[in-house]
Amino acid sequence: MSATFEHPSLHLPVTEEQRDRAEHWLQEAYADGRVSSDEFDRRIGQVLGAGTRKDLNEAFYGLVQVPTTSRAMGVHPAYQPLVGRQTKQQAGRGVAGAAHFSALLTSIFGPLVFFALSPQGSYPRKEAAKAFNFQLVALGSWIGLLVLQGVTGLGIFDFLIGLAFLGWVLLTVLSGAKALQGDDWTNPVKKIVKVEALSER
Repeated sequence: MSATFEHPSLHLPVTEEQRDRAEHWLQEAYADGRVSSDEFDRRIGQVLGAGTRKDLNEAFYGLVQVPTTSRAMGVHPAYQPLVGRQTKQQAGRGVAGAAHFSALLTSIFGPLVFFALSPQGSYPRKEAAKAFNFQLVALGSWIGLLVLQGVTGLGIFDFLIGLAFLGWVLLTVLSGAKALQGDDWTNPVKKIVKVEALSER
């Protein structure tokens, strides 16, 4: 195989899955501080405008090591990062965890502040959005339980309010701990109540 040979797969159209994976990789690189804001904007523009896999690959040149043979075979460079997976999202984990833990004292307001101050597409911003959305659901649940308690006067709601408070504390702490580890964890409440007031992308 010559160095100038290009595999036919390089000219195949980019699929939505490939584009999504490329966007996700660039967002992680930005959150880790491996690309500047201007460079992120330029490269994400290349990803969004890519028509073929060859076009998509060009958005990653200079960021990753891609052997000549891999380029010829059409291997997506986003799958071969220079920085190992152990450093994934490392730069933003502390801020992401703080976004979740802040809700223990401020409810929805702490995560909202972290969301507003974090760069778009970054790991802390994504986790702050998750924290805000969960706190919004928790706040709405408490208000609903308090209203029902006041209307009905039933003692069962005292138990349910206490149970909801315990669940809120545990899930808030667990979410913060997962964020500190750099995990892309989904709160089980989100699987039941699909509220997304702030975008988690």
